[in-house]
Amino acid sequence: MTSSIEFQNFFRSLQLLSLLVDIGISHFILCPGSRSAPLAIAAGELFRRGKIKLINSLDERSAGFHALGISTASANNVVVITTSGTAVANLLPSAVEADRSCINILYITADRPLRLKDCGANQTVNQEEFLLSACNLFLNTNLNGLHQTSYSEIKNLISLISKENLIKPGPIQLNIPFEKPLLISNKDRKEVLEIFDKECLNKKIGFSSNKIKNKSCKALDKIIKQISLDRTGLIIVGPYRGSTNDLLAFNKSLEIIQKLTGWPVFADPVSGVDSSLRGLIDHWEIIISRNKISLNFDQLLRIGPMSASNILEEFLKSFNGPHFLIKENDSRDLDPIKKAIEYQFGLNKFVNQLLDKKGITKLTNKNLLPIASGLIDQGKRIKNLIKKHVLINDHITELSIANLIPEIWPKNKSIMISASSPIRDWLTFSGKEVLSRRCFSFRGASGIDGTLSIALGIARIDDPLLLVTGDLSFLHDINGWLNQDARDINLKILLIDNHGGNIFNRLYKNNLSKLEIENLFLMKRSVNWKKLAEAHEIPYRGISSLEKLKEAFQWSLTIQKSVIIKVDINTDYEIKQRENLFKYISENY
Repeated sequence: MTSSIEFQNFFRSLQLLSLLVDIGISHFILCPGSRSAPLAIAAGELFRRGKIKLINSLDERSAGFHALGISTASANNVVVITTSGTAVANLLPSAVEADRSCINILYITADRPLRLKDCGANQTVNQEEFLLSACNLFLNTNLNGLHQTSYSEIKNLISLISKENLIKPGPIQLNIPFEKPLLISNKDRKEVLEIFDKECLNKKIGFSSNKIKNKSCKALDKIIKQISLDRTGLIIVGPYRGSTNDLLAFNKSLEIIQKLTGWPVFADPVSGVDSSLRGLIDHWEIIISRNKISLNFDQLLRIGPMSASNILEEFLKSFNGPHFLIKENDSRDLDPIKKAIEYQFGLNKFVNQLLDKKGITKLTNKNLLPIASGLIDQGKRIKNLIKKHVLINDHITELSIANLIPEIWPKNKSIMISASSPIRDWLTFSGKEVLSRRCFSFRGASGIDGTLSIALGIARIDDPLLLVTGDLSFLHDINGWLNQDARDINLKILLIDNHGGNIFNRLYKNNLSKLEIENLFLMKRSVNWKKLAEAHEIPYRGISSLEKLKEAFQWSLTIQKSVIIKVDINTDYEIKQRENLFKYISENY
């Protein structure tokens, strides 16, 4: 076998990507570039053979978020391949979100060899440092070039990636220096493929499963010792950060806890909780804020990270009883109020250990606690008050959208709610109907970047998907349409045009002038949305009433590709309606 650099670059690239397929990775996103050419050609060959799904993306930033969406929906790692230099820097925003949200992404970044570092060589930067703060693991092939990296070294790298994905979900960077020449001749390419087919094709490497063992820990022992299933308690379920594959087991474990205790449940819209769960409380955030029923529980069981609710956080700060926090394989501290005992190995493992150590062999179905029944009644009353208020006329507002969409969007079809205003509104106004399908939102770092790209990624796996987003978030990631076949993905976009970040109107209206808010925070942009949709060949419909919204949803579901439904929000009316609603609830609660 020839030892030419270009020969080895291509051959090792084929071996590396093939080994990634062996550990279960099927989706690869390819960004443009020259230094990454051996990887690109190798990926193209595996795609031609039907071994991988290959998506091209013009923008590395968008590609990273697109991978995040695919990984979330499929529960499988996704590879993003980029060239060197600033291409790597563009991956940082998605890496931050993947890290905070515990989502597996593998960034394979092409690089210059060591001899070109720190000498003024073109496009050569210290890209090894760009993603260090966000990635769980940073790996390098031989610093002199992939052509000097052995097959056994490559296998060891892939084994480390596989193990890390199971132990600590999150982003990983594999940096690969390439020495020139990068492109292989047709003759040598044919020879490489013949050797690859003989030595590697259809010869899966047996990577160990590296399954996480059931672990005991001091935190678990402490929780089990302190928790009392016979006393009053409250279950608070925040955003779900586990694998999609584990969601069924997660809900089963939650059901067991609820049946054993009879405790009420406060569930976030993106908690992954099944709407059939007994004890679910409607509009619990409003209940906390009104405080008309005593919330003096003996203990709190919190599952997952904190919801996007300042009201909930203040309630937790004031709670003085035992406070337990169960995390889904996230080793980081998820308790900003510093009161909880934290267990990091997931609800399913916790419940199994609880049953074992409490000596529970037969599951009982304990009646709902009186306080739970009282909270359910309060939730129903608030639900009726909200309905009466939002349906007073046919105006579309952000709160009416949050309240009505869970009822008019088909229950078996998923929804993604963008960060900032939408997720907060849905938490307050949607009610438990939102839990009748899978809902996604990405608030790991609470950024608005990547909204469209993530949604398109989810919709590649789980369609049709409804994306509910504001105009600012949508514009911020308009390059999402540059991902391959984006317009043909079955994504329905409800675009809320509130003329910039309307959340700032509500937050700062008592402290800043209208002009200051507009110039410094709202970032209004005059956009012809219809023409923007036409530029990307996306079917578009603008609507102005709640009745038309129902019709627009029905219309969108007849089209098997991306659709934009745009609604205009009168921000002054919106703010007034919110004020009137809370006054109305206060008077009639």
